[in-house]
Amino acid sequence: MLIERDADDIAQCFLLERTLMERGWAEPFDGEITSLIGGGAFITFGDAGAAAPFEGFLPVRRIGAGWWDLNESGTILLSDERGALRLGDPVRVRVQGVETARGRVDLEREEPPAGRRPTAPRR
Repeated sequence: MLIERDADDIAQCFLLERTLMERGWAEPFDGEITSLIGGGAFITFGDAGAAAPFEGFLPVRRIGAGWWDLNESGTILLSDERGALRLGDPVRVRVQGVETARGRVDLEREEPPAGRRPTAPRR
C-alpha cells in the first residue's frame, strides 16, 4: 500500500510539472487546507476541471515571521502575528518547488491584498 501511495505521489508530481510548464510557474492555484501539523499545512489544490487535485505542503516559515502553535485537536495553527490557519480554510498558493522523485510539492502562500489581515481564530 505504501508503494502504491508513493507511486501515486510521483505520478501527480509529473502531472503538476506538465501543468506548470503549460500555464507558468508564477500562476497561483486555489486550494483548501486538508491537514495541519506543527510545521505547516497540507493543501489540496488545482483547477476545478482537473481530473484529480494536487497536494502539497505549505511550511509555516513561508507564511511569515512569528510563532505558530497547533491547537490540541489539530484543527487550527495559530500565530501570534499572522492570524490563523484552520482545517478546511480556502487558501491561494503558488508552487515553490517539485521534487518528482520523492513525490513532494512545496508551496508558498499568495499574500492577501494590502490592508487585509488574516482573521483571528474562532472561539
